[in-house]
Formats: sequence, C-alpha cells, structure tokens
Amino acid sequence: MFKEKDDYFYIEEFKNYGIKAIYSKKNAGNMSDYCGMEGQKEGVQEKNRNRLLENLNLNKRIPVMSFQTHTNNVKVISKNTEEYVYREIDGFVTDRKDVALFTFYADCLPIFVYDKENKAIGVWHSGWPGSFKEIMKNGLEVMKEAFGTEPENVLMGLGIGIQQENYEVGNDFYENFAEKFGKESELVKQSFKINEKTGKYHFDNTLFNRIMALKLGIKEENLITTNEDTFDEKFHSYRREGKSSGRATATITFN
Repeated sequence: MFKEKDDYFYIEEFKNYGIKAIYSKKNAGNMSDYCGMEGQKEGVQEKNRNRLLENLNLNKRIPVMSFQTHTNNVKVISKNTEEYVYREIDGFVTDRKDVALFTFYADCLPIFVYDKENKAIGVWHSGWPGSFKEIMKNGLEVMKEAFGTEPENVLMGLGIGIQQENYEVGNDFYENFAEKFGKESELVKQSFKINEKTGKYHFDNTLFNRIMALKLGIKEENLITTNEDTFDEKFHSYRREGKSSGRATATITFN
C-alpha cells in the first residue's frame, strides 16, 4: 500500500522488508537536473534531493541518477561501480547498501522492485515508450544475470503515475501497441478504452504493466499498485502543467 507523508509517499510492504521506496510530492520540489522549471535557481534540484534524503535519515547515501531518455536500458550498480551519473539509462538495480537510486517523473510510471531472496533492489522509469519497449522484462533479465533473481521472489510496486481517465492518446499510439502485442491480447484489450464522448483512446499504463508483470512471473500477492493520479495538483504533471512542470523522484534504498 502506498502511504502518504507530508512531502512523499512510501510503499508499506517495502518498508516491512527494510527498504525505503519513495515517490516525492510536488511540495518537495523539482528533483531533476535536466528538467529545470522557469525561474528556478541553479542547483536547487540537488538541494531538494539532499533535503529528501535528510528527511529520510539517508543523508550518507550516494545518489545514483541518469538523464533519462525513455529507453529500456537498466544499469547494475555493483561494488565496483565508481560512476553515479549516467545518460541513456532509465533504470537501476543494486545490492549495495550505500547508494540511493533516483529516477524522475512527471506522469510516467515508476516500477519499484525488491528481490527478497537475493536482497537486491531497483527502480525503473516506464512511460509509454518504456512500457512499449518492455523495460520491465529487460530489468528482470538484468537482475537475473546480476543477482540470480527469479520473478516469483520479486516484490514489485507500480506507481505513482497518470491514471487512464486523464491519459488520452492518438489512434497511431493504439495501433502501434496493437501491432506489437496483438489487438486481441489481454495487454491491449484491457489497457485501452474508448471515450465514447470524444471517440479517443485512453491508455492505462499501470494496468498494462500489471498484466505484463503477471505474464513475466511476478506473483499477484507481490504486486502493489495505487489509484493516486499524477494529474492531481499535489504531483508534478506534464499533462496538466506542460513545459513548466518539474519532476518528482522515485527513489529506492536499503534502510
């Protein structure tokens, strides 16, 4: 269950395993260096991230982050890793206790993961391009290679992202998904619906990833979702705010 604090949400089930899985609210500030807000002072994003870590009693953690570009690339942060800022990376996994993995959002879906057997964590940025490119599948494959992860041992949190009601998409968007995954597939039939008033499709990115997770072997009892919607004013939202939108962070670390 996603539980709300003053300036962030946390996932209770992860907390029970000694993992902090956090999604920041708008009042925590803009978190992403590469998505500056108009009139914002230089360096304030780093200060916001540091303040969040301090509030979580994690100020000694090494921040790991990337200039995300909607890839399906997932990076392992190993004991030999000495670089902590990347490009062309949209997800991280690690078993290190001294780092905090940061990813950034303004409607896209964060995927939090914890391998209960091998004690590895991760967080992946899955907007519609990441979902289309199956970043979840790639992330689980990376975890298996690095840590021996099996899907049935993975605790997974999906959210917080934009909900279907506020996620109108074009016909080409729908057709691309239908062509790749099959128009009659569960993934497509359940994740898209027509707004009868407008004749436009709406996409449910959370449900798409939930169905994908189950197909990949994640147990239903290990899946946590939420109805929180980034279109709500307490979150950063590109759909609502346009180019003036800041970015939330989804961050995960060992307690």
